[in-house]
Amino acid sequence: MKKILKFWKLLGSKTTSMDADQHDKIFAITSHLPHLIAYNLILTATNFKISNKDNVLRFSAGGLRDFSRIAASNEIMWRDIFFNNKSNMLKVIDLFIKNLKIFKQDIKSNKNNLKIKLKNLKKVRQKIVLLKQDTSKPDFGRI
Repeated sequence: MKKILKFWKLLGSKTTSMDADQHDKIFAITSHLPHLIAYNLILTATNFKISNKDNVLRFSAGGLRDFSRIAASNEIMWRDIFFNNKSNMLKVIDLFIKNLKIFKQDIKSNKNNLKIKLKNLKKVRQKIVLLKQDTSKPDFGRI
């Protein structure tokens, strides 16, 4: 194991050790849920296109374009990840749905609360950049 970690560090990776349960909990929220959301967003855009008879995909710049990048991942691998981490996935999906319902309620009736929430969540995004997990460039590192 030490040789593997040393190899990844030589390639510039940041490595850490954790047990399998901790890994599965953390990656359910940081990796697996974002992939599921990306797949669901594409499904939602497809459903919207069908029900509205509009070609929404031709307007898929920015957000939809960025989300669709990870929805292009290998479907067999992600099916297996979702099933093999099922208990953690179900928990984070429930938490996501709970938070989405709160966002929905704020959009319906609490403009100020929504603004405060968005401002605070923007700060979390800035922490991700400060931790060097991404870049602050407007193109997010795309060339």
